[in-house]
Amino acid sequence: MSSNTWMIVLVGLIPVIIGVSIVLYLVKKVNFKGKFRFNKIIIIIYFSLLIACGVIYEIIPKEPMVEKLSREELIQLQTENNSFQKSLLKLEENKLNKKFFKEEWSHEVSGNTLSLEYKGNETYSTGVVVEWTDATDQIIEGKIYRSNINVYGLNLDEKIPLHKVEWTGTQLVIHEPSVQELTFDQFSNKMYSLNQILHDGEIRMVRGKTYIHLKVPKHIEIVDPLGMQMY
Repeated sequence: MSSNTWMIVLVGLIPVIIGVSIVLYLVKKVNFKGKFRFNKIIIIIYFSLLIACGVIYEIIPKEPMVEKLSREELIQLQTENNSFQKSLLKLEENKLNKKFFKEEWSHEVSGNTLSLEYKGNETYSTGVVVEWTDATDQIIEGKIYRSNINVYGLNLDEKIPLHKVEWTGTQLVIHEPSVQELTFDQFSNKMYSLNQILHDGEIRMVRGKTYIHLKVPKHIEIVDPLGMQMY
């Protein structure tokens, strides 16, 4: 384990060690006989197990804590998404939020046709923005972005894989991520009515989108049967 992990383990065990030490000291000072001696052994075994459980709990790898955002923070994330899409559609690269950038590539095609294909069920989760260039070669440049994804206040940007792109001849095939099963536990001492829960769910959805920005020479025609290109 790293030095930080060991530090966390030691800090977490300090209260347990202090408590066990006090109990053992008191048990040692009192002179138990017969049945009380047996109780003393039980107490020692109990606290030994308690220490062991504390050590095991601290050593077991844990998922990082997921911070739940407030309604105001979620509104800010949605505002960022909307602003990003507007800037991208206007081809204002200098105004794009850099945190949404994921990867870039270039590819040389043969012929004068580029076909857009999609493998998956949720085509609405992806949009293609085309920027026409005056280049005379067959090079197509692409950049992939993805905006904020947040569900019920939980950030899922790092939990959901990115869409993948694959070139097959003159076809740009976009592969939707495989289905992901994410489980979160929420504990609260607050009482909610059904209407409150439903309303809360509606305002806590920030639907992120994958954007593929293509720079395409003007002489290349785009075939887009699914209507993925955004205008």
